[in-house]
Amino acid sequence: MSTSIVTQNKRTRRRRGSQGNRKQSSRDESTAGEDLGSEKANGEASGLKKRKASKKVSEDVTPPEQRTIPDTPLLHNLGKHPSIYARLGRGTLTQNLNFRGAWPTALGLYRQAHDQYKELFVAAGFGEFLKIDAVHIPRAYLVALMERWFSETNTLHLPCCEIGPTPVDWTMITGLQFRGEPIRLNHQFEMSRALELLGVEGAAITEGKIRLSSITPTIEEVKMAPASDEAKSVMFRRLFLYVVASCFFNNNRSVINHELVKYLEHIDEVGSYNWAAITFAAFLAGMRRKVTGETGAFTGFWPFLLFWAFEYLDIFRPNIAEADVFPRAIRWNCPNILASANFSDLFAARCQLDYVEEDQVTWQPYLASAEFGSSDMVQTINLARKRVPFESIDTWEYYLGERCQRQFGFPCRVPVPPPDKMHGTYDLTPEDEIGVGRLADSLVMDENVDYAPWFAIHSVGKIVDLSQFLGGVETGAKVLSHWVAVHHPDILLIQRSEYEAMAEAYDAAVAECQMLRAKLARAEGHS
Repeated sequence: MSTSIVTQNKRTRRRRGSQGNRKQSSRDESTAGEDLGSEKANGEASGLKKRKASKKVSEDVTPPEQRTIPDTPLLHNLGKHPSIYARLGRGTLTQNLNFRGAWPTALGLYRQAHDQYKELFVAAGFGEFLKIDAVHIPRAYLVALMERWFSETNTLHLPCCEIGPTPVDWTMITGLQFRGEPIRLNHQFEMSRALELLGVEGAAITEGKIRLSSITPTIEEVKMAPASDEAKSVMFRRLFLYVVASCFFNNNRSVINHELVKYLEHIDEVGSYNWAAITFAAFLAGMRRKVTGETGAFTGFWPFLLFWAFEYLDIFRPNIAEADVFPRAIRWNCPNILASANFSDLFAARCQLDYVEEDQVTWQPYLASAEFGSSDMVQTINLARKRVPFESIDTWEYYLGERCQRQFGFPCRVPVPPPDKMHGTYDLTPEDEIGVGRLADSLVMDENVDYAPWFAIHSVGKIVDLSQFLGGVETGAKVLSHWVAVHHPDILLIQRSEYEAMAEAYDAAVAECQMLRAKLARAEGHS
């Protein structure tokens, strides 16, 4: 028994509406993993007897026979991909399900800093990014999106097609521009020189890296006007490194590579480097490490994935605060009620992603934006239409522009296979020149190759099996029906057979109307 969702509208095939403004309680980040990991939805909400919340899962107990998901010609080891939990009707594994970084804290420290430091951040190219408020994040939707991210392509696989974050998205959403000299960590740069530039001692070092806690300035220190140019340089380096590391290069040890300090040596030249490229690569690296199990935490600037999804998909989309602003992350009014992370939200997000069709995607969300049409974006658009490896800290990561052509007004075309190595360290050279790449137009199959059947074979399609949810279709349908009734009362949950009958009747009615119009036109022509 399967279900379909339709709106209370004369047109039974009308696309689903926005899922914003849901009334839920907010939870602290530390509880998000436990909420999402529960295999039981709230019993009261589903009309069932209230159950005791399940304990946080400390390890994965999924038996091997449930992980026997066949590979596709493109995607491999699917039994160990996070999407396995959606297939099994379970909450995601809670082990190490954390959200690394201190974006709100770093932003708060910057905003209390003296104007002289703020001016240096603006000159460094971070002024627009630091206008973005640290909003509440719908974590259940974030997890559902992650379950459709595949490191073989660095894209999101919807049932109908691929779609992925591009350099244009990174600039439009974060405000960081792809320009300037590349940042490539020089392993010959001495730790002693880094410590000198930061004004700290050797005690700041741990396992070959610098502790962020050792360089983080206090509010009192950043509020004060610098006593000298040298004091200004030291304090700015520490504040800048803390802010950038907390937002983009976060990790489970709260450390940063000392080689980055080389690019802060002359504080008036920080803006001459390509910070967009290295931070975009850090996001791609964070997503790869998450879905491959290299790390259990979300790292990189992970809120970007939500902002990006709001632009392209009408799922969990909050109200728009302002229509045409730059950076685009400013325009989303994300209230506190969106920050909860319970299993019913996760299940609802999974189901909505499972039924996204091509015509429900806003393929070019920035066409009306003044910033998108500016001369500053030409270089970034050209870059986004390439296959490019971008270098980050300790890794380089591929962006595959040939898989994102639809986002630039071109039809979906079958891309050639991705590189054998989608990421690597500094001692492993990628196929293409880092930061330069090659044109995506040369990396697609002949136009006569039909995209839809090719994608059906190479991707994963739908991953939610309602029959696995809470032990049966009937209970799962109750939970989904309740969620829809609470969060989107203008939508009805009906049986697929009923939906298909309604659709058939609708088509028949349309055909009959067309026939009657044709007869009327002929009659009027004879009169």
